[in-house]
Amino acid sequence: MIASLLAMLFFVSCEESSEEFLKRNLEELHFDYTESTLEFTVRATGEWRVTIPAEYSWIQADPATGTGNPEEYQKIRITCERNVGDAREGSILLNGSGQSDVEIKIFQRDGLFEWITVPNGARMAVDGLLQVDNASTAYIMIPYLKATGEETFTMSATLSGKGAEGLSVNQSQVAIVEEGDGFIVIPISGTPTHQGVVNVQVTLDNQDLGTVSSLSRSGSTILTKSFDEFKWGGDCIGNREGITSVNATADLAMSDETKVCAIGDNGANGSGVTSTIRGNNASFYDEIKMTGWMGLRNYMRPGYIQIGAASATASEYGSLITPGLEIPDGVTVDLLVTFRGATYNDPAPDRIMLGLYPKGVSGINISNVHNVTQRAYVPFVIGHQKWVEFSVIVQNATNESALSISFPEDWVQNDAVQAGRFYIDDIVVSY
Repeated sequence: MIASLLAMLFFVSCEESSEEFLKRNLEELHFDYTESTLEFTVRATGEWRVTIPAEYSWIQADPATGTGNPEEYQKIRITCERNVGDAREGSILLNGSGQSDVEIKIFQRDGLFEWITVPNGARMAVDGLLQVDNASTAYIMIPYLKATGEETFTMSATLSGKGAEGLSVNQSQVAIVEEGDGFIVIPISGTPTHQGVVNVQVTLDNQDLGTVSSLSRSGSTILTKSFDEFKWGGDCIGNREGITSVNATADLAMSDETKVCAIGDNGANGSGVTSTIRGNNASFYDEIKMTGWMGLRNYMRPGYIQIGAASATASEYGSLITPGLEIPDGVTVDLLVTFRGATYNDPAPDRIMLGLYPKGVSGINISNVHNVTQRAYVPFVIGHQKWVEFSVIVQNATNESALSISFPEDWVQNDAVQAGRFYIDDIVVSY
């Protein structure tokens, strides 16, 4: 009886080992638009082959045939040619070892050339330096994706504004000579003769890319602010807890004992920086290097500042106002303002407002927002919890002016400034 049982087991084992199979380790492969190669494995009891239908000639297999054994995993490399069209799908078929048309689906991303925006949402940017009485090193940068390296486009550019005299763009055609993502770079030639704004309008391949602005400078940087002295508050942009003082506003000092501060909580226990702290603790205000700064509804975060609040703020606009601008007496200049901006969550503004405001005035509210002049509205649809660099021109500034950064005047509903927050860091003002 035992002998019969052993014989039966031996027979079953032999039958199992002689059973044919062809197995693959996945059912689909996903490729980028560029020419690229991915691998999968097969395990088979005998000969196998890869069949590629004729309509999928953009797919290659290497090797396309082989002989397997049940214990061996064999690699097959699949290569997709560079896609210059819409997203496409295909398939390969495995045959052999008792199996027919075992499918693996192939997906490849679209490879259509496209124009994109720079991080602040504009179609182009101006980089480099425009300095009065110096040869321009500035250039226009236009971002794109998925070039083949064989594109050419007609173009025209118009320069206008007080600072444009002496400058020109001397190209009527541009070419892309490398495959992939990048920027078209167009030099701005010449030597500017006057301080002021330079408006750059570009038409490329019969598309109006809009207008961006830069500045021909005659002076230097007159203000920088990085908020490095702000050590407290939850880091809502970095998504990390922070610390804050255990003391009340009137007793704040940077040497205070601290406690944990949640991601969403402001530093200094929610005290407004240019309002509550400025009015109640002058020594601490000086310690965090904010003397001379004004504004309402702004709050400490670690290394940056929050503007606006999570609830409606009656008549007060979230705002930050610089000290008076250090411009020579009797001189009117255009300003180049650069900064980093971010949002945390909704509600957040879809644009913010920069402008000139009388120096020494405490803040912006519904009754005096009309005093903000030379307004520049900055699109601010940038996604949450990431920093984006901005460059803005504010015109006709004097030393009677301060620079204001705030919610726009229409951030009001039912006679109340609405809830909303945005975040600012690394302010630089030049002329």
